[in-house]
This record gives sequence, C-alpha cells and structure tokens, in this order.
Amino acid sequence: MQNKKCNIGLSGIAALLMMSGFLSAQALETETARPLLPRQFEIGAGLEYQTSSEGTETALPLAIEYGISDRFTILLEPVAFTNISPAEGNGVTGFGDLEVTMFYNVFKEKKFVPSISISAECKLPTAKSEMIGTGKTDFTPYLIISKKMGHLDVSANLSYTLLGKPEGVSELHNTIGYAFGGIYSLHDQFIIFGEFYGNSSALGNEAPEAIDGTSGLPTELSGGEFVSALGFGYYPVKNFLISLGVNYDNNNALLIRPGIEWKFGCDKK
Repeated sequence: MQNKKCNIGLSGIAALLMMSGFLSAQALETETARPLLPRQFEIGAGLEYQTSSEGTETALPLAIEYGISDRFTILLEPVAFTNISPAEGNGVTGFGDLEVTMFYNVFKEKKFVPSISISAECKLPTAKSEMIGTGKTDFTPYLIISKKMGHLDVSANLSYTLLGKPEGVSELHNTIGYAFGGIYSLHDQFIIFGEFYGNSSALGNEAPEAIDGTSGLPTELSGGEFVSALGFGYYPVKNFLISLGVNYDNNNALLIRPGIEWKFGCDKK
C-alpha cells in the first residue's frame, strides 16, 4: 500500500491567483486520460490573445482540477474575463461560460496498453452577452486515450457535443470534436508540445437564418474549425510548469497562450 501525504499551501494558492492576470490555463487543449492522485489539485490560470482580420479577442481562462479518487477527477473551467473587439461594430467585455467536466479512468496504462478514460462535460451559460456565449447549456461526452513512449507522451480525444439551441435560431447541428496532442521531454526541466484539434460545423453547409429572417446568431456558433498549435514549457521546480504556445486556425486567426500549471496536494511516500 502507498501512503500519501497531502500538503495544500494556502499562501501558494494565493500567489498563483495573483499571477493569473498574465498566464494561460492549460498548455494543451487535448485532454489526458491519466487521472490525478486522490486529493491532488492541478491549477492553471492566464491570458489568451487572439487576432484575425475580424478583430481581436482577449480572455482570462482558469482551470481547477481535483482528484476525487484514483479513477475519478473533476475539472472546473471558468472564464473570468473576456473582451471581444470586432474590426467593425461595437465590442463587448464580460464573464465567459463555465465548463464542468467529470473524468473516469476505465483502464490504467500498462506496458502495451494505453490509459483510457471517458468524461462528460457540461457547459453552463454564465456569459451574459451573446457575443461571448449562446445563453444555453451544452453537453459533451468524451473518449480519451493516452500513451507514454519513452520521452514522448501522446493523447487522442473524440467527442460529441449536444448543443443547446439559442432563441431565434431555426437550425443547429450537434458537433463532432477531435484532438491529438503530444509532449516530448527534452530534459527534466524542458518540454516541447504540439497538437491539432477541431470540430464539425454547428451551422451545416450554410449559416442558418434566425426565425425572424435575420442572420443574428450568437458569435460562439461557428462553422467547422481546425487548429494547429506548437509550444514549449519549462519546470523551474517539480510539478510547476510555465509554457508558451502559439495556435493558428483555418480562419487565419493567430492565438498566443503564455501559461502556467501547478500540481500539488498529495505526494507519494
């Protein structure tokens, strides 16, 4: 039997929250199938800046993950701040939506067997502006597979999102999502990472009209998306990662993501 000692530093948490104004929530969008240890925390916070011909967007996402048991993990992802500045028209600033995800590890990783998890994500409509969110609840089940191969750690995700239908929208399609990402350890303190992810269109082949005949759709609803990303990370101390990633999508939008992840709470003895 393994004994675990849980040490949660309140001063450390406070320091991390103070730094959240300029650091990003997670290095990879691709989820890992490996659960946290029981009573272990992983916290991320930061800043995302995206620019394209349509305007700019700045967001402050947070991520708080907790290991309930050796197989169950819960993840909370609020967006404390979002600013959208379109190239034309008025912009908006406000809270983003809240995502709550439960993970269950079905198979533990072995020599020739990957780690496999299933998860269920619920997006709660905490955003007040339709430029930031749809105002409806979405539900997404995931299949997640991860495998370590020497210095390389890869994960693959497949998901299906049941979209809540905003008022005034006559037609809406549920979406299929996918992601594949990898992390390569150059050294005990340095990593490089890359991924691609995307989803099918919520709007079908053409953007649907609203019931009243206008094209007034929530900005969050979009056509099919494909994103590629590269980045690097540095561990100044164990379990404390500082990273910088750059994303580019099929709409010619560039996103810069400085980030931090801190894992703490339970140490194996």
